Amino acid sequence: MDLSTLNNDQVHAVAAHLAVAEAIVRTRCPAEVKPEARRYRLSLNGKLAQVTARRTGEWQVTDGTRPLLDNTEVLVLVDFIPELPEFYVIPADWFRADVEQRYAAFMARVGTRPRNPDSKHHSVHTSDVERWRGSWAAVVGEAV
Repeated sequence: MDLSTLNNDQVHAVAAHLAVAEAIVRTRCPAEVKPEARRYRLSLNGKLAQVTARRTGEWQVTDGTRPLLDNTEVLVLVDFIPELPEFYVIPADWFRADVEQRYAAFMARVGTRPRNPDSKHHSVHTSDVERWRGSWAAVVGEAV
């Protein structure tokens, strides 16, 4: 899927709409896009989900000490690198704990960020979340 002509907001909009369609197909549960200022979220079987996408590199988290909004119950990472998009459906509590742990370990190793000491940016690698690929039913609801 070539998304090279889209800006970041458009890529995340595509990701949110594809995620809703995939959730409905995989779980047969209600799902809808909940557009908000500067982000896209979903209601997935009554659970509030945050959506983020990548088309190159790794997924990016702005703040490794607080990777998701407080009321987020599910994270859907959409991967546009493969020919067909892949979805990683992750319980928010698991993701928060994992990112916070990895970020703390990184900061303990490097001390201070050399280019921007105030940055709390963190990258999420596929290997960090591989276990959650396609896990719609496990996280969102049972498939019919």
